[in-house]
Amino acid sequence: MSIGCFGRIRLASGVAAALLSVGSMLAGPANADTAISTSMDAKLNAMLPAKLKEAGKIRVASNVEYPPFEYYDTDNTTIIGLDKDLAEAIGQKLGVKLEFENMSFDAIIPALAANRYDMAMSAMTDTEERRKKVDFVDYFISGGGFLVKHGNPKNIHSLADICGVTAAIDKGTTEIEDARLASEECVKAGKPEVKVEVHPGTSKIVLALQSGRADVAMIDTSAGAYISQQHPGEFEVPDASYAPRPYGLVLPKESDDLAKALQATVQALIDEGTYAKILAKWGQEVGAVKEVTINEGAGL
Repeated sequence: MSIGCFGRIRLASGVAAALLSVGSMLAGPANADTAISTSMDAKLNAMLPAKLKEAGKIRVASNVEYPPFEYYDTDNTTIIGLDKDLAEAIGQKLGVKLEFENMSFDAIIPALAANRYDMAMSAMTDTEERRKKVDFVDYFISGGGFLVKHGNPKNIHSLADICGVTAAIDKGTTEIEDARLASEECVKAGKPEVKVEVHPGTSKIVLALQSGRADVAMIDTSAGAYISQQHPGEFEVPDASYAPRPYGLVLPKESDDLAKALQATVQALIDEGTYAKILAKWGQEVGAVKEVTINEGAGL
C-alpha cells in the first residue's frame, strides 16, 4: 500500500496500527515458534569489513511497528517478524550478531547517513530519491495488489479484471489512482467502470470485503498476504504485485564491502532454501525474489 504522503512507500504507522486491529493480528503466525537456523560460511565471514568481524556484531536500525516484517510480540519486548528471522539467519551465516534498535521510520536514513548504525532492516522500499543518501541490497518485492475472498470468486488477477467490481481502498493511498486509471481503461474498452469505496483504514477495507460490500480490497501485497495468513480459508492474495517495488537492506553510502557481503549472504540463504522457509513462516511467499540485487529500484 503505497502511501506517498507519508514518504514511506509502505504502510504508515497509523495504518500499521489499523492492520494490527484486524482480528487477532497482533499474534504471530501459528508456527511462530519454529526456529530458523543455518550454518556459518567462512567465505562469507571473510567478506565482512574488519571492524564488523572484530566487533562481532552489526548495528541495525529498525522501526519495529510493521507486521509481519518487524513488530513486538505480545510481551511488548521481544522483536519478531520476517526481517528479524532473516537477520538471525544472516547473522548465523556471517558468524556475527545483528542487534536491532527501534526508532521512528523517518529517522532511519539520517541515522545511517550519520554512521550511527551499520545498516537498517525495516521493509524500506528502494527508491531513486532514497538512493541519493543510502544504498539498498534488495531482498523482497511488494507493491500494489489485491486481497480477495478465498477461491477468488470474481477471478481477479490484474487491473484489467476489476471492471464492474466494487473495490475497497484505504484513504490516502496510491491504489485510489490505480483504480481510477484502471476504470478509465475499462470504459475505453466498453466495459463497466470500477466502483471505488474509500475507507479510513486497513481494518475498514478488510471489513468491507468480509461483509460482501466490496468484491476486492486493493492493498499492498505484503499486507494482504499477512491478513490472509491471519484469516486462513477466508482471504487470499491471488497473484504477485501489479506494481512491484523492492524492499532492501539499507546501508550508509560507501559501504560497498558490507553490501556485497549481505548480497552474497542472502543469496546463499535463497539457494539453500532458508529464505523460502522464512517467507513461508510469515505468509510472504508472494514477495520472494530469486536473485539479490543492489540498488535495483530503478524508476521508483
